[in-house]
Amino acid sequence: MSYDVEFSSMYIICINKDELLKRIQNGSNYILIDTIGNYDGNKLKIKSAVTIPYTEVIDRRKEFFRYNEVIVYCRNKRCKASKKVALGLNLLNIPNVKVYEGGLDEWIENKLPVEEI
Repeated sequence: MSYDVEFSSMYIICINKDELLKRIQNGSNYILIDTIGNYDGNKLKIKSAVTIPYTEVIDRRKEFFRYNEVIVYCRNKRCKASKKVALGLNLLNIPNVKVYEGGLDEWIENKLPVEEI
């Protein structure tokens, strides 16, 4: 079930791990964006995610119009990068942007599929 989170006086839509897993399994028309990349020695991403450092996502926004949904994640709920990206994309009228707020940490804790960057 998706839920709204207030961030910088605006609301962004978030999804939980079960919703993300369902999209992955169903092969929905979405893009999953990993904003962590190699930051701080990170070597993993959620399987099927596209790594785009959060500082570059806005510049690549035109690529996202072909998807029905844009899902962004970072390390965990405390990380603000995915929320900043989602807010920026929303302000630029990219439709159906969501944040997987649990991030890579929650995904790994639940032993869900990851791959090396």
